[in-house]
Amino acid sequence: MWSRFHKDMKRPNPFLWIPLAGLLKISAYFQGNRLVNKIKIKKPAIILSNHASFRDYIYVTAAVYPHRINYMAAAKMFYEPERRPFLKLARAIPICSYQGDLKAVASALQILKKGGIIGIFPEGQITYHGKSLKSPFAIAKFLKKAKVNVYVVHDKNAFLMAPPWTNKVFKGKVFTSMAHLFTAEQLEQMDEKSIYDAVSQSLEFDAGAYNQEHRYIYRLNDIANLENLIYQCPDCGHEGLVSQAHKLVCPKCHRELVYDQYGLLDGMSLFQNYERQRLKLEKLIADTPEYSLETPVRLVRYQGNGLVETGRGTVSLNRELYMYRGTDKGEQVEYRFPTKLIQYLPVDIGGDIQIYDNYEVFQFYMDTKYLPIKFSTAGEYFYRLAHNQ
Repeated sequence: MWSRFHKDMKRPNPFLWIPLAGLLKISAYFQGNRLVNKIKIKKPAIILSNHASFRDYIYVTAAVYPHRINYMAAAKMFYEPERRPFLKLARAIPICSYQGDLKAVASALQILKKGGIIGIFPEGQITYHGKSLKSPFAIAKFLKKAKVNVYVVHDKNAFLMAPPWTNKVFKGKVFTSMAHLFTAEQLEQMDEKSIYDAVSQSLEFDAGAYNQEHRYIYRLNDIANLENLIYQCPDCGHEGLVSQAHKLVCPKCHRELVYDQYGLLDGMSLFQNYERQRLKLEKLIADTPEYSLETPVRLVRYQGNGLVETGRGTVSLNRELYMYRGTDKGEQVEYRFPTKLIQYLPVDIGGDIQIYDNYEVFQFYMDTKYLPIKFSTAGEYFYRLAHNQ
């Protein structure tokens, strides 16, 4: 499947890109997006952006319009029939998340040699709590190899208007700024560590902390599914909060956490709420050497023209590995994925975890809706323990 996406990679068709991107720019404006500053882009170039919502590509496209961009997009998206035609139209480059993807790198370099622009979200996935995620070090290696102008398009508060834990919109303002991060000559002189540090600093943002200070208002909406991100009661520790309109309620002790018009929960940012929950889980793991998780799952993989359920079984997690036992395409199987090799575990909040093995994606859907976040939190902690971080 993948060879045809990488073969003879081209820039987007200008006769399609200019009018369609123009419509995106107009749409973004009427949905509250405001470009704080615009700078001239010298091609070939790489555009980096923080990743806070499913609309980020709209804000980046609007900021650099009328320039054409080849975005690097998670390979999983190319498996989805409803997205694949648009990705092909935009000449997006599939990339294997959190793995060294030489094909994707070669395709991106090919576009740059043609004088094009590559768009990258270095964090690799949308932040689910509003604070920028740590980017893989591979971004520094790629920039060093590319040696072209690098720009940053930074979105503030996209997470508060279109958070990833819901498909609902909390109408308000999103502010986009642009900066020239590196020239080709600067990259030539810098080492990879210095490049990485500068990239990380340029992308760093915490939407909740920012709005605690600036108090921009976002129209309230139903917060269903937030209980699968913030799932633990801060008072009694019960797991399994319930969403009710604009609040999360503990069914055991009846504690209420209210979500307000500033995007704060219980008067704190979502990141602060998530950190409170994460630290409790990590302490439990540290105090329990044999700590593990296990749950029934549905296995979804690429087959035919899309992602389909190929089996059922259980997924377990301990300090050493993720393990799936069950069926796959009619056969009994056992798949093992060492935790020391999985730095980040992508999650669809309230749905599944995703494990990549080159261009193979294993999606494990869980009936207990908050477990994907719990698996991700525990798994990433096991990775850090394995690497003494």
